[in-house]
Order: sequence, then C-alpha cells, then structure tokens
Amino acid sequence: MARFSDSSIEEIKYKIKLSDLVGEYTKTERRGSAYWARCPFHSNGMERTPSFKIDDDKGLYYCFGCHESGTIFTFIEKMERLTFPEAVEYLAKKAGVAIKESGVQDERKRDESAILYDLYDRLCRTFQHFLLNDGIGKQAFSYIKGRGLSDDMISRFALGYAPKDSAFLYKFLQKKGYSDDILRKSGLFSQNRYPYPLFRDRLIFPVRNYRGQVVAFSGRDLSFRDDAPKYINSPDTLIYSKKMNLFGLYESLDELKKKDSNAILCEGNFDVISMHQAGFTSAMASLGTSFTEEQARLIARYTDTVDLMFDSDSAGQNSTDKAINILSGMSIQVRIHHLKSFKDASESLEKLGTDGLKAEYLPYQSPYEYLVEKNSKLYNIRTPRGKSDFLKSISPFLNSIKSEVEKETYIQSVAVLLSCSAENVRSDLNGPADPYRARNEERREEENYSIKSLNTAAISPELYAMLILANNMALFRQYRLRINFADLKDRDAQQIYTALENALRDGIESKELFLSLISDQRLRNYVTVSYELDEFSGDCIGVLDEIIDKIELRSLEERRMRLNSQIKLLSSEIEQEDMMLLLEKKKDLDKDIALLKNRLYSSEEQNY
Repeated sequence: MARFSDSSIEEIKYKIKLSDLVGEYTKTERRGSAYWARCPFHSNGMERTPSFKIDDDKGLYYCFGCHESGTIFTFIEKMERLTFPEAVEYLAKKAGVAIKESGVQDERKRDESAILYDLYDRLCRTFQHFLLNDGIGKQAFSYIKGRGLSDDMISRFALGYAPKDSAFLYKFLQKKGYSDDILRKSGLFSQNRYPYPLFRDRLIFPVRNYRGQVVAFSGRDLSFRDDAPKYINSPDTLIYSKKMNLFGLYESLDELKKKDSNAILCEGNFDVISMHQAGFTSAMASLGTSFTEEQARLIARYTDTVDLMFDSDSAGQNSTDKAINILSGMSIQVRIHHLKSFKDASESLEKLGTDGLKAEYLPYQSPYEYLVEKNSKLYNIRTPRGKSDFLKSISPFLNSIKSEVEKETYIQSVAVLLSCSAENVRSDLNGPADPYRARNEERREEENYSIKSLNTAAISPELYAMLILANNMALFRQYRLRINFADLKDRDAQQIYTALENALRDGIESKELFLSLISDQRLRNYVTVSYELDEFSGDCIGVLDEIIDKIELRSLEERRMRLNSQIKLLSSEIEQEDMMLLLEKKKDLDKDIALLKNRLYSSEEQNY
C-alpha cells in the first residue's frame, strides 16, 4: 500500500468538508454545530428521521442507527467501493491536491509505473489508429464487422490492431524514447526472444483498470494459422495483475454504481462486448485465467449480485462451478444463464442480432437448480454410488453457503431428491475436509462482525490502553519502552500495538492514515468511535499509567514463575556459580515486582 504523507492527508481534509461530501450522496440539515442526514449505509437514505451525525470540526461521522462511523476517507471508501489508497487518490483529484508519498525507497518503482502507464496509453492510441485510419488494419476491421460489432462498441472498448511487421513495435517505442530496461519490463515482448513482440497481426483489446488507465492488452490472432495461439494476454507487470483485473470492468462502472445493479461474468472478450451492445452494460470477463477470489472481491465493491454466463462446453461448466463456489462463499447472489442455441454471446449476437441475444440471455437458474440439473444427468441417483457421487459434486457449493438457514433448506431438498435422511446428507457434508469450506469458515470468522457502538465497560484494560495511545500517538514512543507486543494477551490490543509500531516507523501522525493500518474493520470502527469520546483524548495519563503498570506486573510475574521453574529443574544439574546468577536474576525480579505493587497499591489508596 502506498504510504501517503500526512501533509497530503491534511490538505485534502482542509479542502473537502465532510458535510459537503456527504451532501453529495444524501440530503443534510444543520442542527446547532453539527449536520444530520438520513444514513446512506443502512437505509439507503430512506430513514424517517436522520440518524447520521456529521461533525465537521472533528472530521467524523457517526450513525446512531447502524453505528457506522469514520472520516471522509472511510466514507468515500464505502460509498464508491474503494480501498483506502484509492479513496485518497479519488479525494485528492476531487480537491485538486497533488498527493505525496512518504519515504523514497519506492520512488524508482513509482517512476517506472508512470512510464508504463504512458507507454500503454500511447500504444493503445496507435493500435486504434491502425485499425480505424490506416489501410494496414483493413482486414482486422472487416473481421470485427463480420462478428457483428457496432462502431460505437469499437470506440467504447478502444479496439485496435497490432501490425504483422515483427520489427515495428520495438522500433516505434525506441523512437518514442523508451529504454530497453522499461521495454523488457513492459510485458509487450517475448522474454526468450527479446525484442520479438507478443502482439503481432492481432486484434487488440485494451485492458483498463478501474481508473480507466490502459494497463494490459489481450490480442486475438488474425493470421488464422493452426500453430498460432488464438488469444495472447499480457503477463503480469508492475502495473498489471491478471488475477486483480477484469476485462470490461471500467466500461461497466456507470451501470454498476446504479442502485440494485448486477455484474455479468462472461468467458471471453467478444462475449463482453456483445453483451454491452445488447444493452447489458455490466458485462466483464477474466483475462487468460480462471475466475479468482481477488476478482470476486473487486466485483463485490460494486454489487452483491452476479450473473454467470460462461460457454456451454465442459470448460465453461467447470468455470461456472468454480465461480459459484467463490461467489457464494462471499454471500454474493448468483444467477446462472445459458444460451440454448449457441455456445456464447458473441456467436448469438452474430447469428441472431441484439434482440435475439437478449431473448436468449434473460432466462436464468439459481446455482442450486443449475447444479442439480447438471449433476443429476452425470450421476445415476437411483443407485447408492450415484447418490454419493452426486452429493460430492454439489458439496463445494453447499459448504460455501454462509447462511445456515439457506444451507439447511438445500440439505432438506437434497435429502428428498436422493430419498435419504437429512441427517445422512449433513453427515456426508461434514465428513471429508473441503478447501472452500475451510477457507470460507476462516473468512466468516474474520468478517462476521457486528458494527456496534464502543462499550468501554466491556473491553479489556489492554485494549483500553491501546485506544488511549491510538488517540495520543505521540505518547507511544515513550510507552513502547515499558511494554512490547508479547506483553499483550488481547488480540485487538495486539493489532492496535502493531499499527502504532508501523505508524511510528513510517512517521505517520494523522488519524486517517493510522486507521488505514488496521485491516480488521470491526476494530477500525472501535478506534474511530474512540476518537469521539473524551475519555480517550482528555487527561488520561493517570489511567494509562495504571493499566501499563498492571500489564508490566503481569509480565514480570510470569517471568518470575518461569525462572522459579528453571531454578527448581536445574538445582542439581548446574554449577553453583550459574545457580547464583539465576538467583540474582530472581532477586532483581522480586524487587521490580515489589516496586510495581507498591506503586499500584498507593494509586488505588489515593483513588479510594
């Protein structure tokens, strides 16, 4: 993650008022010194009375209904489905702030990334020119038109053509001033035969990231030679990762940001464009790799419903099965679409036109219906072995479901279908370990939190101390000399301690950047709420000292216990001189413990 400077964060906060930002999404009204709004998170702005409080002075919001809280950065993260770095860049652009990153060790990589973005943008426009305005791309243009694509789609997806001349690409980019070092890292040339181009005599599909920057290419062979791979996709580079990007995502964003939108996951580039041409403008596809969890999380930023429309062959069915398990495990609603007359959307558009593709696409099945229909044809469920194989085939889906009610409903249905008891179905499901189930149970444990207002009476003293330090980060340098990570038993306190260590190391002072160091959203919410409570930011040194003393005392007593065990165990086995050293250590520990106890006892007497 990029480490943004505190000055950049502060400048963005200075230029963008939180109430103004919230007002772009829901109506705000002033009451006294604060603004109030109908919560855009838990009620989609449809509350009867506003419960969402906005404090411009502190730069914080808090909902008394769902207990969601945060800053301008967390607000825009949730509303636009962005990560923290993306939210900073989004707001920096909005505020006209040139963001600076702290540290210099990654400066070279940032420079190389900027060069690669420029290179891909330039080359995208050059390939477009060859397709549309140069005789060299005439055959490629005729091929596209033969596939039924409109001029509008050719422009929308910035399609292009890479020439046959194997020397063109290297010479062109050299003339434009790109070094061999950059070209070798660009993903445009064969690593074994540099500078032979990967994309030659190919129809080019530019791949854009969510910001609209061209980061890769996908090329369809137009030589039609038997030995030429039909598609070639860019390898991973400094600016591109296959598993983190989707072809058509950027072109789908306008549709995905609408209320109740859904994403459509296809198999190929032509399928995506065909669906957009038919009016289904949220279609996208993986790029030379099977669907990944990272891509699912990317889609989940924008929608909780995904329509799957992979090819009807066996490879397409395998892709459908995998996508169902990944998406269901993330509580994303899945719908399965089949084109009955043709293999894929591109062929359907070519043969039936836009209206025909729409009619073919619209019917859908639930994942359960799809899996039952498919696998009941593969296995003879009238035989004991067939029943067992059938259950194994759908168990990854059943085990990926988070909702126990939904899962139980399917178990009852399977039991009726197989003419056996629900208990036996459950027993088989809970038997052999399943990778999807294990992964999703781990994710459920991490993500199944309830956003609640911070109950300070219910948290551990350790966490209370760490929240004080999170509100007063300048104190951490001093208190880290008294306790370390290993002294803490509370997992939440340990996470905040680690974030404080990272903030100290990176010179982070702003609360917004500190929050970005905490990955656990429940804990991040606790810290955010603590910023609004005076008990953590007021005169709290006395309370902090007392808690730290108790943590120190516990740690010292544990050390003494281990030392006593060591002395007892080794009393007859070590030299007298070594034993004297151990006893001297114990004496020092006894002294430190006595001093701490006296200090704590005196403090308690004064309080009493």
